[in-house]
Amino acid sequence: MHELSIAQALFEQVQSITAHENSRVMMIAVSIGTLSGVDSEALDQAFRITVDDTPLKDAKLQIEKVPARVICHSCNRESSPAFPFFACQYCNSFDFEIVSGRDLLLKSIELESSSS
Repeated sequence: MHELSIAQALFEQVQSITAHENSRVMMIAVSIGTLSGVDSEALDQAFRITVDDTPLKDAKLQIEKVPARVICHSCNRESSPAFPFFACQYCNSFDFEIVSGRDLLLKSIELESSSS
């Protein structure tokens, strides 16, 4: 389960970014491409295990699934083909370039607002 190592890396990245903040982390937003090879449910479970008994234990992990996008070299149109039937939605060509959907990105970290 490589999601555990991804969860640990995510934890370390958030800890590094928020190290000098004096607020609790409330939410961590990530986006996962459909071609990234990351199972979002497994990542959520692995994240829960990773942050247990840490300052991030109450942080919510918000996961956005990002569909794959391709640009067809035959008809020059951009589409989002249905996986696993990977062909251009317009002309059914297999001659295309994948332009998105392979990434896992840390999008944002929400901190507890401080009361003055």
